[in-house]
Parts: sequence; C-alpha cells; structure tokens
Amino acid sequence: MEKSKVIENLFYNILTYSYLLLPLSLLFIGTKKKDAIPLVIALYGIICFLFIFYYADLPKRYRDYFKTSYTFFEYAIFTFIFWKNFYSKKSRNFVILISITFFIFQVSYVLSGKVQRLDTVPIGIETILILTYIIYFFYQFSKRIETADIYNHYLFWISVGILIYLGGSFFFFILINHLSEDQINSFGIFTYIAEIIKNIFFMISLILYSKNIDKRIDKRQNSVPYLDMI
Repeated sequence: MEKSKVIENLFYNILTYSYLLLPLSLLFIGTKKKDAIPLVIALYGIICFLFIFYYADLPKRYRDYFKTSYTFFEYAIFTFIFWKNFYSKKSRNFVILISITFFIFQVSYVLSGKVQRLDTVPIGIETILILTYIIYFFYQFSKRIETADIYNHYLFWISVGILIYLGGSFFFFILINHLSEDQINSFGIFTYIAEIIKNIFFMISLILYSKNIDKRIDKRQNSVPYLDMI
C-alpha cells in the first residue's frame, strides 16, 4: 500500500510540473508573442500547474467550486483552440452557443450540490463536446485541398494529446464517485500518465506552430516585389 502511494505521488508530481513545459516551450521557441494560440496554451499550462500545486491547500468548502471551474476552464481552452481553426461562421457560432449553454448547466449543477469527488456529469458532457470538435476538425481538414500532411498541423498533435487524455481518464472520472480509495489510488496513476502525454503533445504542437508561423512570414516577405529601382 505504501509503495503504491509513493508511485502515485511520484506521477502526481511529474504531472504537476509537466504543465510548466508549455510556458517554458513558449519562451524557448521564441514564437511571436502576439499570437493568440501559443499564449493561450502557455496560460493553460501556468493555471493548471497552480491549480494542481495548490489544490490540497484549498478549504474543503470551496473545492466543489474549483473542481467545476477547472472543468470549464479546460473546456474553454480546448474549445478556443478548435474554434480558431474552424472556417465556417455557422460552426463558430454553434460552438459559442453550445459553450454558453454548457456554462449555464455547470453553474446550475454545482449550485445543486451534486458534486462529490468530481463533477462527473459536466466532465462527461465536456468530453462529448470536445470529441465532436476533434471529429469536425479532421473532417474539415480532409475537405481542404492542401499538400501539407495533417501531422504537420499543430492542431493534429493537440487533438491526439486530448484523445489520449480523454481515453485514459474518461471512465475513471465518470465512475470515480463509485470507487473505493484503494481503487482510486491504483487506477489514478493511469490518468496521470495520460495527462503527462497530453502535455508533451501540446509542447510538440507549440514547436510546430512556431515553425509554421515562421514559414508563413518568410513566404509573405519573399513574395514582396523588389522595388528599389536605383
């Protein structure tokens, strides 16, 4: 029992500090600071690190609110990244409408006092919505006439990272209110591993985003005609 607890704490600490890979990657790659996507991903890493690091110090009476706030914050970050890559105005408006509805539901859910260990129902809805956005992204990309491979698109790595994260934690989070403490300690490690992998894939996406931005800037600069007639 003690050994499993030590292993759990080890992976928990690795997970906590893995979120710092995102803001550190932003500084390392030197991408344009005004770009929304890398800034949002870096912000996501910082806030998640602070939340996990200080969660145990929160008063218990406030933890339910922080849990559901974390769920919506995570949803908002993922949704914004996909929303920025949707080309259809209808699809963008649909995402905004669904997100507002989801937020209202979350507020109602937490005020109803149904949150136990986790806000399982909002997590389930969040998962379904994010999966829908991922599927739509792949569908949208397949319809575009491009020579670039999809794995060169930064959102591909974000999508795969989220899929691994959701696949490794979805059923655990949904069933967590029905699990014993021993079961939570045993299976919780797998969710940590899935989340660590997600953060690594997010870091890869930042590197790809920076490279693609630099290529587009160079392409625009090279396309400017030489006007010096002297």
